[in-house]
Amino acid sequence: MANHIIVQARTPEDREDFPVLFIMSAPTYLPALLGANVDKLMRSLFRYKRTLFSFEHMRCVKVDGRNAGMYLGYDWRAKKKEDPKTAELLARYMKEEFTAQLPHLIWAGSVLCEIEDGTFYISNIAVYPEFRSSGLGTSLLLDAEEASRKLGAKSIALDVETDNEGGIRLYKRMGYDIIGEPKGTVINGEEFEFFRMCKDIS
Repeated sequence: MANHIIVQARTPEDREDFPVLFIMSAPTYLPALLGANVDKLMRSLFRYKRTLFSFEHMRCVKVDGRNAGMYLGYDWRAKKKEDPKTAELLARYMKEEFTAQLPHLIWAGSVLCEIEDGTFYISNIAVYPEFRSSGLGTSLLLDAEEASRKLGAKSIALDVETDNEGGIRLYKRMGYDIIGEPKGTVINGEEFEFFRMCKDIS
C-alpha cells in the first residue's frame, strides 16, 4: 500500500481536484445530470459551507503531498438540513439548465440518493488512475466508516453503477451488500442503472 494520509479538504489544490475526481466517480452520468459544465459548477459549489457539495464533506487521500483520490460523504442529518441550500445553489449556477434538468435532479436527490435515518452516505468516491490498485480506495472507505461512527451512524451506504464491476468487487470485499433491486433512469435517451450497497457498522 502506498504511503499516504487522509485529510479534510481545505486547500486551493483540493478545489481544483474536486471537480475532476467528482466527475471521475461517474463519468457519464454526472455530466448527463448536471450539464457539460459540471466541472465549473462543482468548483463553484465546493467553496460553500453547509451544502452537500461543500469542501466540508470532502476527504482527500494524499500521496507525497499530492491529492490521489477523495470521497464526498455526509450523514442523514446533513442531507435533510443541506438539501434546500444545495438546490438553491444548483439553480443559481445552472441557470436555465436547472429547469430543463429538474426532473432528473429530483430523481437523483429523492430516489437515488435517498437515505434513512442513522445512515452515512458516500455520495462520490474516486482515485486517480495512476494511484489505483495501491489500497487507497480501501483506505478511503475505512476513513468513511470511522467518520460514520463518530457521527453516530449505524450503517453506511453508497450507490454504484451496475456495470462498475471493479467498484462492486471492492465494496463487497469491504463488507457491503447489494440491497433491493437496481434503480434506473434515462437522461437524453441514455439509460443509467445503480445498485444501492450498504454496510452495517453498528
